[in-house]
This record gives sequence, structure tokens and C-alpha cells, in this order.
Amino acid sequence: LSSHLLHAQAVNNNSFDAIRGCRQTIRVGEYDGQIEYVSTNTLPNVVRSGNSRIFKIGIVGPNDGIFRYGDTRFPYGRDVIEIVISGWANTRSAGRRQHRTLNNQNSNLQLTQVPTQGLLSPFHPIIILLEVSTTGLVRVTKAGDKEPFLEFIDERRIPANYIGFTKWDKDVIYFYDCPQ
Repeated sequence: LSSHLLHAQAVNNNSFDAIRGCRQTIRVGEYDGQIEYVSTNTLPNVVRSGNSRIFKIGIVGPNDGIFRYGDTRFPYGRDVIEIVISGWANTRSAGRRQHRTLNNQNSNLQLTQVPTQGLLSPFHPIIILLEVSTTGLVRVTKAGDKEPFLEFIDERRIPANYIGFTKWDKDVIYFYDCPQ
């Protein structure tokens, strides 16, 4: 009996083990609120591979895991890249270029959108790998998958020097700088 229990424990891994060692967001602002951007140069678990930087991010929430990256901590009056994971009631994901004015008004240019029905969960983290290349290629892959579910070219090649997290209508928890 004890050998069966040990085997059962090994098979049933806790889905939260995937975020062990990650940093967690403390406050996630509203979509049009002020976002706290973190310097990615201070994150020790970012992988540099050739022309790319790879970020491992965990998301827990019912829908709309949204994060932005750009070249400065205060990107108002500049463009950023915005990634939406399971927006539109947990049905689609998108990559877009966003411009925010100094008055915090935004305009979005959709770069890609794909169906991702039910990707996020409010009960366990989904782990994604965000790859940002200096060539402008951006890929988002679900951890464990070989191919990205979201991929596009950012012709402006906006670097991921700073990253910030936000939400739409429901609370979302983010885990970032996760060990690879």
C-alpha cells in the first residue's frame, strides 16, 4: 500500500510547483491605470539565447492576462508591445503595439490575434515563455509545448527593457522572473 501512495504522490504534481522561485506581482493596476514597470535587466532568470531574451511568466486568473513591455520605465508618449493572454472572455490572445499619450490615452494596433479558448484558469497557473528577439520576432509559447501559440513581427523592434502587468475586468495574479 505504501508503494502505491508514493507512486500516486509522484504522479499528481502540484500545478503551483511551476511558480516556485518566481517573483509575484503585489499590485496589479486597472487597464487604464498607471502600471509599475520593472527593469528586466535586474531579473536574474531571464535567458539570453542568440538574438533573443526569454521570460518565463505564470498567470492565474479567469481571463485577460495583460502585460506590456518597452524601452523605458515610463513609456508615456512612446510605443510599447502589449500581450493579451485569453482576453475576450478567455477566448482569444493577441499581440499589439500600443501608444499611450502623456494624458494616458491609448491607441492599439493589432499585430496578431489567435483563438485560445479556456487557456487561463482562476484555479491554477498557466506558464508561458515570452521570447523577444532583436529582429522583431515575438513568440509566446505555453510551457511544455514545442510551438508558440502566438507569434508576430514587431517592425519597430521595441526592446523588452521594462515589463509591467495589468488587468481588464477581473483580478489576475502574475508570477515573473521564474527560474527556467
